[in-house]
Amino acid sequence: MSLRRLGWALCGAPLFAGLTLLGCVSGMARGGIHARMGYSEEGGLRVIEAPAEGPAAHAGLHAGDHIITLQGEPVRGLNLDEIVERLRGSIGSEVEIEVVRDGQPITLRVRRAPYDSRRRPRRSERP
Repeated sequence: MSLRRLGWALCGAPLFAGLTLLGCVSGMARGGIHARMGYSEEGGLRVIEAPAEGPAAHAGLHAGDHIITLQGEPVRGLNLDEIVERLRGSIGSEVEIEVVRDGQPITLRVRRAPYDSRRRPRRSERP
């Protein structure tokens, strides 16, 4: 059985860079919010893209939103690995995200979804 088929057989979700397979083997399939973000120490964490069909957009996350907390914890001071770890989690679980949009704080709850191997290409990968 190929590795890709093994990923499907174990959890019914596509294999994505080995992460889903590892989560399935341990009994906890991992997912995410399906949004592209940019991070800098000066500018913080900003949403670059939230595809319309993804859970981030369904929860109301918009391109340009400035994320200030994840699960009630300030983003400032977290490194990139810590941010990614807070955004990813068990499929179906929720992550609370507080954003600032047009100067107003907004709290959103985004339900994590499985990664899709048929993901849209990044802007840099598009023709």
